[in-house]
Formats: sequence, structure tokens, C-alpha cells
Amino acid sequence: MILVSIIGDSISTFEGYNPSGYSVFYDTDMQLRNGLTSVYDTWWAKVNQALHAYLCVNNSYSGSRVTGAGFPAASSLERISCLHTRIYRPDMILIYVGFNDFGNGVSIRQKKSVFINRKENLSYFEDAYGIMIDRVIERYPRAKVVCGTLMRTRIRNNETWLFPEMYAGEKFEDYNDAIRRIVDIKKVYLADIGSLNIRYETLDGSHPTLEGHQTIADIWIKCLSELALIQP
Repeated sequence: MILVSIIGDSISTFEGYNPSGYSVFYDTDMQLRNGLTSVYDTWWAKVNQALHAYLCVNNSYSGSRVTGAGFPAASSLERISCLHTRIYRPDMILIYVGFNDFGNGVSIRQKKSVFINRKENLSYFEDAYGIMIDRVIERYPRAKVVCGTLMRTRIRNNETWLFPEMYAGEKFEDYNDAIRRIVDIKKVYLADIGSLNIRYETLDGSHPTLEGHQTIADIWIKCLSELALIQP
């Protein structure tokens, strides 16, 4: 039996499948609006089916960033320490988070200085992502950790809408490059789903519809298969 835990934001939430008290985007109303009829319509449930796996913990919190000094930041000890149950621990951890960092214009990297020793800072995306991975590895050393790059979106029936490639001076693709750098340094798995430049359908520019979840799932499954994490 393979058990999978998720670290995510609103894109991965689903009412009844997140820790108690967590902010959830896909409540009953939003499920209906976006065409989701059950939890099996979510991208991660579809990926679990491809993996022949079961959900351990879906630690996704609507509106959360990777960055931040404490909860609900995805890098926080409270989030990272809750990827298991009283009985089970995850065999694989899928990380798909960072969209809100971009949407809030979070700085990606600190400015380098030859005069001071650079220290990791949870206010910067690249630093926080690295700290998140370190904390995951420390607490779940036997789990396979897979980090997904961020995907661009489209809005249903709105061909004139353009995805914002830059926000508050930070480029969208630079966040993906930061994820790639950290994954290479930390020696975990990279699901480079953003590199295919396939856009998933939304109603609002951020949150996937039923079709959008299927698109995300298909690309995750493709990348996991290429990583030999899904057996034929």
C-alpha cells in the first residue's frame, strides 16, 4: 500500500479532506461552480489513482504561501509536521505550492553581498522553499519527495485574457527556476509540470475547474511516469 501526502494551497483543497480548521477553497459551493462532483475530480486524487496509492494527509491551506515566519506558511513547522496520521506515514509527498507567493509579489532571492554572510530568510521564496524541503526530509526521511513547478492558467470562454507573466516586479518563470534550483540542491524529485507550458482552465485565473484539474493531473502523471515513480 502506497500512501501519499500533499503540501498545497487552495488549488489542492477539498472540503472534508483537509486538517480541521484549515481554510478551504473548494467548499460545496465552489465545487458546484467549478464542476467538481466528488473528491475524485481533484488533480491529486487522480494522481493517486495512477499511483495505485491512498491519501495519507492533504495538508493544503487556501491562500497559503511558501514564505512566512509561521503558520499557515507551507514552510512552517506546523504544516510540515502534519503530513502523517497517528497510524500511517507517507511513502511519497507531492508538493504543489507557490502560486500565492507569485500572486503577492514575494521576492524570490536575497541580494548577495560580499560583506555579510548570507542567512536563509523565510521572507524570500527561494530560501523558504529550501527550508520547507529540509524540514520535510528531516521529518520524513523515507518518503519520496516530489516538487511540482507552477503551471500557467487560462479563463474559460475568455480568449482575450492574458496570464500575468510578471507581478510586483517578479517574473512568474523565475519562481519555477527557483524551484528547479532548490530541487537540484536538495536532491529530491522534480515534476517540471510548468515546463510544458500547458495552461489549465479556470473561472478566475487561479483555481482549476473540473477540466483544469484533469489537465493538472495528466501532466503530473506524465512527469511521475518519466521519473519512474508510476509503474506501467
